Amino acid sequence: MYRALLRLKRFIKRILKVKAETRQNLISGVRGKISKIIMLVLATTLVAFLYPGENLFFPLDFPRKGEIAFEDIIAPFQITVAKSAREIQEEKDAAAGAIPVILEYDSRKVDSILSRFNQFMAAVDSSAKILKLRQKNAGRTPASMDNLSDSLKATLIQRFPFVDGNAIGRLLKMGNTQHVGGIIYEVLKNDIYFTGVIADLATLPDLKSRSIIVRIDKREIFLVRDKLLDLPKAYVSYLASLNNRSITDSFDVDLYYDLGRHFIIPNLTFNAGEMEMRQKAAVDEISPVAETVPAGEVIARSGSRINERQEKILESMYRQRESLANTQGWYMPLAPVMARWLLILTAFLMLYLYLYYFHNQLFLSDPKVFSLFLIYGLELVLIYFIGTKLQLSVYLYPIAIFSALVTILFDAEVGVFNTFILALLLGILHRFNFSIVLVTIIVGTVACYSTQQVRHRSEFFRTIVYLSLTYIVLILLIESFKVSPPGEILNLAGFGLINGIASPILTIGLLPIFESLFGFTTDITLLELSDLNHPLLKRLSLEAPGTYHHSIIVGNLAEAAAKSIGANSLLARVGAYYHDIGKMEIPEYFVENQLGIKSKHDSLTPTMSAIILSSHVKKGRILGEEADLPDEVLNFIEEHHGTMTMNYFLNKAKEMGIENASIDDFRYPGPKPRTRETAIVMLADTTEAASRTLANPKPARISNLVQNIINDRFQSGELEECPLTLKDLADIRESFTQILIGVFHYRIEYPKKDEAGE
Repeated sequence: MYRALLRLKRFIKRILKVKAETRQNLISGVRGKISKIIMLVLATTLVAFLYPGENLFFPLDFPRKGEIAFEDIIAPFQITVAKSAREIQEEKDAAAGAIPVILEYDSRKVDSILSRFNQFMAAVDSSAKILKLRQKNAGRTPASMDNLSDSLKATLIQRFPFVDGNAIGRLLKMGNTQHVGGIIYEVLKNDIYFTGVIADLATLPDLKSRSIIVRIDKREIFLVRDKLLDLPKAYVSYLASLNNRSITDSFDVDLYYDLGRHFIIPNLTFNAGEMEMRQKAAVDEISPVAETVPAGEVIARSGSRINERQEKILESMYRQRESLANTQGWYMPLAPVMARWLLILTAFLMLYLYLYYFHNQLFLSDPKVFSLFLIYGLELVLIYFIGTKLQLSVYLYPIAIFSALVTILFDAEVGVFNTFILALLLGILHRFNFSIVLVTIIVGTVACYSTQQVRHRSEFFRTIVYLSLTYIVLILLIESFKVSPPGEILNLAGFGLINGIASPILTIGLLPIFESLFGFTTDITLLELSDLNHPLLKRLSLEAPGTYHHSIIVGNLAEAAAKSIGANSLLARVGAYYHDIGKMEIPEYFVENQLGIKSKHDSLTPTMSAIILSSHVKKGRILGEEADLPDEVLNFIEEHHGTMTMNYFLNKAKEMGIENASIDDFRYPGPKPRTRETAIVMLADTTEAASRTLANPKPARISNLVQNIINDRFQSGELEECPLTLKDLADIRESFTQILIGVFHYRIEYPKKDEAGE
């Protein structure tokens, strides 16, 4: 996975043509100008048209909700405030949901059921009379009476099969059927079928409205959904009514229940067509107009705070103005857009002029300019999301991320100027809001100066403290000037504190992305690489210990020399650590790693020895790329020998009489050092190696050795592509001499044991 990400990063860098700054082909001709113009126009257009998109055609001074009106705003014409699509849909949903469920009451079925009940009771009454008359006949025996009762009961069951047979039998024996029938009939009619019974409540649509309309002929009865009876509820209601009646009129409730419950049949049906028709009528009555403001009416008084209603009225007014402008010419609606585009173009042109005159190397580098525009785009996207989409406070805008990124990747001067450009852009895009401009300038400047010398990620804690204090003080001053309530000021101060903590943390996460994709090498990266436990350095110490020790000494020499001339001492030290990593592949062919007296080169031809020695440059570059070393460090691997010749093997070839021994066969591939730091490492590398050959390393001899090496490199032209001056070379010589004198310092000769005894 890691290797796949490395390949992806290299692919992106090839597309963007990202190289170390010293290796870039800085194009200042027509091609370079065209690429700069394309980036300028593209960035201006994207910012002008995409931020913020929904307010593109509104005036820049359009007051928003919560802002103060600086003058009376009067309606110049009749303003029709339209409802938004969301509001209309919500009203339609509410209107449709307010229509109750409509049920049709089948009166004919009820009449039929009650008529059927009357027929049943009449048949029972007739059978009961027959049984009673037969009982008066003295000649009848009890057995014959039981047979007669069973015969009458069977006849009734055959005629009314849905009625419980045991209940019929009990009713025949009880007699007094008219009283029974009257009670059951009254309960069924007045309690059960007064509003009707539905088969299953679950079949009805589940709406927000809990009302039910029961249509009985031409009447409509409104019920609460919970009061509607289905079959289980109807049985319970029927039993409850019988129990209430039995309190004043004693009778067998169980018998009455068993008889009457068979005559409870659903008579309500759901009328979906009527309900949909009423819902459609209710939805059609929804007006798309929220309100109408007559001409001349005051929309907002001077000094008052704009509320949500006033903001909608102003939006409608500007939309109507836009429609009127369309009738006056095609160019009128484009005037606000073009004005915004030109203002943003002016801001970016100021940035171009600054870079051209004060940071020309940065201006000529297309990847660096593109990365700068990318940081602008990232910042504006974050502000747009927080301010427009989430509608959060301006004090939550992550201004410090922009300023800190630019400062760490470039320098504090570039960071401060770009902070002013960002403040100008935000002022234009936020309707010349002075508060956001002031916050951007002050917070951004503090972020720049608190991150100008960041060498450890823990130093971001200092930035967090500075930013948090800055936000709190700024919020107290600005909001006190606005006479905001104390509670609101306290909440806003909390927002500033959150922003001051979150912005540096997010910067830490974003920084490696820009470092990797655009070839930036920050002090944070260099410090991570200076760790001697880095896998490459650890491997170097185990596989080539002589080279490892040599690299450490060279790093000390290079760091001291770079510090003496004002170069990047940290970069020089890290570059020295890695400059010879290519020797790990075949360490035994290099003298500092040879443990025996006999050299490996004794059995090789001079040409082959030269090829082996020079190969460590190419192999080191490959190892460095595989380990994802930044280009600024890889340059040390390629440039620390420049194009110097290997004189020892060249002279050996001549002594051996090798024909056609070209000097180019014994020359390092280069290139020559192009920066002060790589040139210092070249001098330190040669000086450290040569100092090992001194038999008596006295200060004068060390000083002469260093001077001779510097003169040799200078006269051979190896330093002609780097910006070192003669004064720099003198300071470098002095630094090297002081370090080497310390390395080869004199120690007293301790007496031997015998001598000490004497």
